[in-house]
Amino acid sequence: MSGFRPRSARMTGLLVSATAVSAGLILPAPAMAVTGPEAAAGQFASVVKLSVGDEANSRGCTAILVDESWVATAASCFAATPGQQVPAGKPALKSTVAFGDGKVVEVVEVAPRADRDLVLARLAEPVKGVAGVKRAAAAPAAGAVLTAVGFGRTKTEWVPDKVHTGSFTVDSSAATSLAITGKGADAICKGDTGGPLLNAAGELVGVNSRSWQGGCLGIPATETRTGAVSSRTDDLGDWIQETILRSIAQHDLNGDGRSDAAMVYRHADTSIGFYSSFTTATGAFGEFTEGYKVPAASWDWASMKLVSGDFNGDRRMDMGMMYRFGDGSIKMYTGLADASGHIQPFTSSYTVPASAGWDWNAIQLHAGDLNGDGRSDVAMVYRHADTSIGFYSSFTTATGAFGEFTEGYKVPAASWDWASMKLVSGDFNGDRRMDMGMMYRFGDGSIKMYTGLADASGHIQPFTSSYTVPASAGWDWNAIQLHAGDLNGDGRSDVAMVYRHADTSIGFYSSFTTATGAFGEFTEGYKVPAASWDWASMKLVSGDFNGDRRMDMGMMYRFGDGSIKMYTGLADASGHIQPFTSSYTVPASAGWDWNAIHLP
Repeated sequence: MSGFRPRSARMTGLLVSATAVSAGLILPAPAMAVTGPEAAAGQFASVVKLSVGDEANSRGCTAILVDESWVATAASCFAATPGQQVPAGKPALKSTVAFGDGKVVEVVEVAPRADRDLVLARLAEPVKGVAGVKRAAAAPAAGAVLTAVGFGRTKTEWVPDKVHTGSFTVDSSAATSLAITGKGADAICKGDTGGPLLNAAGELVGVNSRSWQGGCLGIPATETRTGAVSSRTDDLGDWIQETILRSIAQHDLNGDGRSDAAMVYRHADTSIGFYSSFTTATGAFGEFTEGYKVPAASWDWASMKLVSGDFNGDRRMDMGMMYRFGDGSIKMYTGLADASGHIQPFTSSYTVPASAGWDWNAIQLHAGDLNGDGRSDVAMVYRHADTSIGFYSSFTTATGAFGEFTEGYKVPAASWDWASMKLVSGDFNGDRRMDMGMMYRFGDGSIKMYTGLADASGHIQPFTSSYTVPASAGWDWNAIQLHAGDLNGDGRSDVAMVYRHADTSIGFYSSFTTATGAFGEFTEGYKVPAASWDWASMKLVSGDFNGDRRMDMGMMYRFGDGSIKMYTGLADASGHIQPFTSSYTVPASAGWDWNAIHLP
């Protein structure tokens, strides 16, 4: 935290501890707690030590877990020089947090606030078994007594191993900060930067930023002031939630922050297995391991429409299914992923009676969080008998069950040609709700991109057009595949187009979205040379396979000898897909049936 300079009437500088060498005395770790008493064992399990920099030049701070993958702390902990604005993204110096049980996790991303000394820091992997702190919804009143918690130096210890606490009285509150004063001799010291300020209910009201450090070890005895400034957090609930939700990877089966691949396989005996392939930090795919297996002669392969999403909000990808029975009735099912990332037995929810007369061939399903509640929902696009096309929403419960499909926008009859629509789903305007994107082919051969945004209720609204491809471009409609996701890491979904050229070369193109959800021109990334890949031997999936917050492309490829290999094409910083690298291989001897594989 920042200390007062003796010749200034302002709080400046960084009140973070640094490794010191003095007269042969070596401090092996950064001094990190407030001068009050040591906390009881396990009392503040969500409070962690934050170390920034290498062992020789590290600085120490305190942080608090606000989510299993995020901690809140002071932005100044990551600043190269005091007062410098911290850029969003990967920290400039290697940074780690250490939990009370000894677990150390690297910080892989920071999301700073521009208006105060505060940052959210994303962990390389989620931390299980430790609850994130609850956040206060209002600023504390003047005179309220708060508790500061930290690993900073105390009156007698340079490097305490356990958190200490102190009591502080609120002097006043401003738009983004709180002025506080230590009760008695309690003070905030070096290493307490970023530590939490908690109210009587244990809720987070702020993170510590600057202090006079009166009474702290190493501070002159003439300094007795214990005043400090903390950055408010009570008014940042929406920002914190949006930052957390934005970081959740699509198709993340095991909740480690990276997308994985789920395979649904129909065996020769008609049993159907759900398999998981987990990715590494480089985006490589691992072996497919089995989860739930549907017994033989149970489900009809042609009567299943599958979608994937986090339907119960636990940060793991689940499977959703619409199933058509022989009598014409239709039922929604959910297969949740367990902690290991494997799909479990399905449970049923919403049922459409046969009397409703739904046309199975007139249904398309897309999954995503339509209403912004942190759980994936299902959007159904339905072509009615009169050729009108409706966009319907089915919202999920906390158990992953699907609700009734309710109507949003309805395209009038004789307006859109069903065969001329290529639909994708994603959050194209960055408002944390799933929208619909569409590429539409007109009769003259021109092609246009459209966006149908979801409103606050989670229903798709009328579409607006953006990028147009003139007929003279000569695009082959049957040579286009579309995938949606955040290619450039700006918080909005984009569209990746995979295009097979007439010479059999295959290009990967990116169309980036604006804040209104409009699509831009498709620009080329990697291009597979002609006569290299067989279009019919590619099964493509999209997701953030290396956990860098950018959508990548994954591919299952079948070779002529019957062997199958997994490939990953990562997106670069500009949002363009780069050359593919191979990983897991299925030998031809395994005898996998290419037509019995579905990658949802």
